[in-house]
Amino acid sequence: MGRLNFSIDEASLLKAYRISSLAPTKWEDVDHEDSLAGQLAGPSGSGKEKATPLTLGHPLSAFVRDMDLESRAAILLTSKSFDPKAFLSVVHPNATYQDLAAGVAHLRSSIDSRSEAIRILVEDNFDKFVAVKASTDALHAEMREGLLSGSGDYASRPLRDHLKQAAVKADQVFLPVLENASKAHKLRTTLGVFERSKFFFNLPSALRDYKKGKFMMESRAGQLLPISAPKDSRSAVVAEQQQRRILDKVWGTVEKAMSEMRTLLLSQLQEPGRPIEEQAKTIELLSMPEDPVWTYFDAQHKFILDQMKKTYQAAVDVVQRKRVASAASSPGSGSLKPHIAAQLRTCIAALKAGKQEQVIPQSGSHEVWKAIFDLVKNVSEVMMSALPNFWKIAKGFLDGKYRKNGTVISSRRSPSQVRTMALEVIKFYVTLISEFFVFSDMAVTAPSPTENNSTPLLPDDSNSLTTAFYLRKILTEIQDNVNEINSMEISSEMSTSLKGLLDNAKWGFEDVLTHAWLRDARSFYYLETWALSSSEPHTTEYLSDVQFFQRQVTTWAFKFASGAEASSRLAKRPIPNEFVMKITKAFLDATYAFLDGLVLLVEEGSPLADAENFPGAGAIDAGTTGRLGLLDTSNVDTRTLLVISNFVYLKRGLIPSMINQLESALSITVDTDKAVRGEEPFSPFHFLLLRCGAAYHRSIYMQTLMTVVAIATGKLRYGILDPAMDWYETPQPAEIRPYVFETLMYLVGVHAQVSDIAPPLLDRTLNALVESLVEEALRCFKQVKRFGMGGMLRATLEIEFMHQTLSRYVTSNTAKMLSDLYTKISQAYARRPGDENLQSNLDGVKRILSETRRRTGIEFLCFRVTKEKGAGTGEKTERREKRERTRTNASASSREPRAS
Repeated sequence: MGRLNFSIDEASLLKAYRISSLAPTKWEDVDHEDSLAGQLAGPSGSGKEKATPLTLGHPLSAFVRDMDLESRAAILLTSKSFDPKAFLSVVHPNATYQDLAAGVAHLRSSIDSRSEAIRILVEDNFDKFVAVKASTDALHAEMREGLLSGSGDYASRPLRDHLKQAAVKADQVFLPVLENASKAHKLRTTLGVFERSKFFFNLPSALRDYKKGKFMMESRAGQLLPISAPKDSRSAVVAEQQQRRILDKVWGTVEKAMSEMRTLLLSQLQEPGRPIEEQAKTIELLSMPEDPVWTYFDAQHKFILDQMKKTYQAAVDVVQRKRVASAASSPGSGSLKPHIAAQLRTCIAALKAGKQEQVIPQSGSHEVWKAIFDLVKNVSEVMMSALPNFWKIAKGFLDGKYRKNGTVISSRRSPSQVRTMALEVIKFYVTLISEFFVFSDMAVTAPSPTENNSTPLLPDDSNSLTTAFYLRKILTEIQDNVNEINSMEISSEMSTSLKGLLDNAKWGFEDVLTHAWLRDARSFYYLETWALSSSEPHTTEYLSDVQFFQRQVTTWAFKFASGAEASSRLAKRPIPNEFVMKITKAFLDATYAFLDGLVLLVEEGSPLADAENFPGAGAIDAGTTGRLGLLDTSNVDTRTLLVISNFVYLKRGLIPSMINQLESALSITVDTDKAVRGEEPFSPFHFLLLRCGAAYHRSIYMQTLMTVVAIATGKLRYGILDPAMDWYETPQPAEIRPYVFETLMYLVGVHAQVSDIAPPLLDRTLNALVESLVEEALRCFKQVKRFGMGGMLRATLEIEFMHQTLSRYVTSNTAKMLSDLYTKISQAYARRPGDENLQSNLDGVKRILSETRRRTGIEFLCFRVTKEKGAGTGEKTERREKRERTRTNASASSREPRAS
């Protein structure tokens, strides 16, 4: 028998016991398959080699005995983390070069011999390897075609059939057992209930025995404890006295037990959580001089009021903490507009995408709103968890259900007092809700909310859509509780109080919503991205957001006013006139705020351009604003044209459409089309909105137009009233002076800018510009005292060139001023000797005019009438050019100066 080896191998221990260290602190189950312990455990990694691989010095076991796992893994050849440098430094630190060279030679020969042995092994057994591989493949193919074929579910079908049969058999055997166990459990539960309620089941018999004993004690005491006594009177008296003392002592014990039982029942009557059936049974069993039902009423009344007050105070504290936390995380009052605008942008996008249920409840101080909703819900639940049971007992008491037959119960309290208790609970509920939301009576005209919210505990930084969502949720909770209380039919006074609460809630919530509505409308211009509308050409998508927002908030406002639920039947409820006036005013004020925002967009630009001041700007899709092409919205002229184009669409279509929707909701029948044509008068808000829109439009348009007119007329004025220009002495013109081309090229730039941004404004803008230019030319030429032949021809040439170039934009008023201008030039012409050859000079002017028109046709092509498309285009063009040449010659001939 060999010697036992008691040496400790750390790696083997770790692998055997599946632990990470020899001193574990908790239960472990470690897999050492790829760990150091797994590599070093066993014969190959135990470090028991007889000698080192280089056959130098002591065996490896002498070195690795006291090493840790990492160091041992670095010097063992069988380890995956073997390190030659560590091996040499630990095992052969003092070996000479000759020793190492001899060891390497020995290692090579050892490796070669092992390789040769493996090669011989393979050569001798190669045919066996091939035979085993062939037989294995054949067996595998046979199993796939037979036992493990897919048709037999890979040999699992028989097992599955056996399992199914076992399951059926188990159901047959064990289901009855389980059913019996379930029945036994139900019986044990029922017995437990009876055991817990044994006291109440025994009460009727105990009370009957008590009453019987009390009656016999008072009337027939001798029958209780009969004692044989002598017939003489003295002995009978003594025996009776002794019997009375015994009975008094026994009856005192009975009275004490009954008193304890009465005290227990009274204490149970005051417990708030007991089922109503047990309370009613207790009231029926108790017999007292004072009616026990009042004990129940007083205790329940006090409990409900205390719980409501406690719940309300706790909920208010939670709301205040949430509000402080929300205020700390939200920006200050100076940054509230961009903060609200970012919320609105997210909510409107969610509404359009149909994801309002996921986004709107999570926006804009939703933690505060949830705390407020929980306040209303918790106070309502406290009241509704106890008031129905209280009123059920009270109603039975008022109906005489708990009156004892043959028992006289003295009570100085009127039965109607219990109805007053129920009313006090309801009035306290109304007071708590009204106190939190600061409700005011609809009959009292309260001032509209200003910049500060009228309810101090409501969040200030919540957008109107989120505000409407949670206010509607709170109003629904109040409505449900009011309906449930009304179903109890306590009293008409209660119904009046609850109706007042509901009306005041609608009115107060309408106040809060209209305040948020107007505040958001003033911040709404932050949502302008200058993205062009896909439905209405030459306007921005901002207008559709305005209409969408107005429709959403107006819908919420009418839901508050009518108390309508989701069904269409309730949506037809009549709306009080006070709500109609409030909603109409809020709608008008919000629309005015949108118009003010358009003016601010012109003056300041869209705040989206400043990502620091608008937190949501960075989230805007880069492709959204890219639809504007190369337009620079930082240019005030570009913004002005876009806003004016928006104003045109507002006046023409959007505002009438929104008003029609509002009138439809208000049940006001005004034919907008007839009103526009003058066949019917506008409603007041029709007139105000359209008048206001036109005023905004004119103010912005005229301000911008005057700037352009000032530049154009300045160029024209400089050319006409140039000090170096002597209209009397100037020679006959050989060309048109540069100021005319400068003025026209400026108009080309205006034409390009307007046509790129707002083509509907092109004719209107250029008509006004041309009219202003002609008016300025007439004013300037009136300052010229006289014209010579050259001056008259030059003035006629330059004005006629501008006239023909801009003929498309010459209105009737402009044509009249042009006629006056030609007349003025003709009247101021002073004939001198040598001016007899007028006709030939006019022909020269015509040639210059025609040649200049031909050379500048490309530059001023934008002022020409757009050519018709389709067949016959060439013939129409030729006829138009022929008419133009004829008109040019005729107009030049007709404007020949008269002799002065």
